[in-house]
Amino acid sequence: MEIYFDNGATTQPTEQVVQKMTEVLTEAYGNPSSLHRKGQEAERYVVEARKTIAEALHVPVETIYFTSGATESSNTALLGVAARAGKKRHILAAKGEHPATGDTLKRLAEQGFEIEYLDLDPCGRVRLESLKEKIRPDTLLVTCMHVNNETGIIHPIDQMGIVIHEAAPDCVFHVDAVQSFGKLPIDPVGWHIDLMSTSAHKIHGPKGIGFLYIRKGLYLPPLLTGGGQERRFRSGTENVPGIAGFGQAVKEAYEDMAGHASHMQGLKALLYQSLSEQIEGVSVNGAPIEETAPHVLNLYIQDVRSEVLLHTLEDYGIYISSGSACASNKPEEKSPALSALGLDAKAIDSSIRVSFSRYNTREEVLEFVRVMTQVVPMLRRFKRR
Repeated sequence: MEIYFDNGATTQPTEQVVQKMTEVLTEAYGNPSSLHRKGQEAERYVVEARKTIAEALHVPVETIYFTSGATESSNTALLGVAARAGKKRHILAAKGEHPATGDTLKRLAEQGFEIEYLDLDPCGRVRLESLKEKIRPDTLLVTCMHVNNETGIIHPIDQMGIVIHEAAPDCVFHVDAVQSFGKLPIDPVGWHIDLMSTSAHKIHGPKGIGFLYIRKGLYLPPLLTGGGQERRFRSGTENVPGIAGFGQAVKEAYEDMAGHASHMQGLKALLYQSLSEQIEGVSVNGAPIEETAPHVLNLYIQDVRSEVLLHTLEDYGIYISSGSACASNKPEEKSPALSALGLDAKAIDSSIRVSFSRYNTREEVLEFVRVMTQVVPMLRRFKRR
């Protein structure tokens, strides 16, 4: 049995997504900018996908811009806002952001922008009081994940948007929704979100495609120039198969989003309860599991290096993520999110992420627990030697 519990990294495309992409690749392979019938056929897939996404988020279709993925979307958002900064140089960010945001902020700091980080509560969530205290008239941008990709904590994006809108109406609010889009409700208009980054491959769509939501009326200079595709904002021939697959994945994700979330939350609770009852020294990193995103569980496994555990489980056909980068001795480079929680390098080295999809089963969870009860004691004995 192969058990894939690394869905926070990527998901397997569904059969319907693959069929939709194959249809485009083999039949509607024209350039959507071409004026002939083949081009118009391809364009229809782009129009359909954009409409599907816009309807899911209850936003105008002209606010959805397709990109190569969330990294491009976040870079475009942050660098675009910075390019039109004027005299405003102050940026607020949550600690523990994904490198697509974190590394871009470092680049902006080198250009003279003042980057300040919001305080977190003991579970890793942004403190609203910190946002209220630190936002200023010259704050250009606030950027924050909705769901942290490592710990699954849910930042109070809905309340943050209200605070920002009231304290600094001209401040731009960017949200990295990669781990929440298609899994949790999102209301860009009601939550005062100006920019939002997403990626298809986290919701059983293809890799290499995402979108950037840009609030209607907000101008950003393009990051990529050329042929003027995507309404002259993002140049480059559209990835029509990817766009069509993304639209299909969104349609499937939103068909029963609450049911999917409940299913994954149940698997997460079963896994943690079973592991903690049968193995000593297992605890959750971050917020209690009922307060985090339904698909992400970050665990500390005492006296077991996560890299070793990951490869041991791989021999059993079980795939998870390690909470560390073995090439680094710096906690903040090993894991931005766990470092932000105050974990030291040793604790980070013993942390794993288990992430679910709607297609995982109770039987897979129980098999995972069974294998863990065998390998964890074995690895601990090796360590003591």
